[in-house]
Amino acid sequence: MKTRDGGRCLNCGQEDGSQAHHVMRRTLVPFAALELGNGISLCRPCHRMVHARFNGRPDPALPMGAAQGDDQDEWSFLFGMLMDDATKRGLAHDELYFLSDELLHFSLAYQGYEPLLEAVADGELSRLRFMHEIWRAMPEHFYVGLASELGAKLLAAGQ
Repeated sequence: MKTRDGGRCLNCGQEDGSQAHHVMRRTLVPFAALELGNGISLCRPCHRMVHARFNGRPDPALPMGAAQGDDQDEWSFLFGMLMDDATKRGLAHDELYFLSDELLHFSLAYQGYEPLLEAVADGELSRLRFMHEIWRAMPEHFYVGLASELGAKLLAAGQ
């Protein structure tokens, strides 16, 4: 992974002392611990900065980002940095940034957005871009719930 990332921090570009960081932590997705697309090179200060905000053991019963657990914005940002660097350097997204079907389905279970997975299956979207896009938005069930709540309020107001 460090070689793939050019031996530098993908956040600030520092070339000394890059460290491997799991985008989605091993305690939450242990099956993805060795997937190349779930890792990013960060220098010590950038690595500490990421862990300073989110370093607790994730509790799947709590929303993302609660109690120092994982944060979907952080994931989207890190997957986006990987994707942008790969594109800029002309590296193949799905070869050097492998992400398993299991990780894609894990993300789909949290977020929804079935059309994104269909786009991956059709070859229209790389797995890396899928991970960036799916974590970039609020979960699909949030919007469905919000629309239902607003509809109920509008019906109640109209009676």
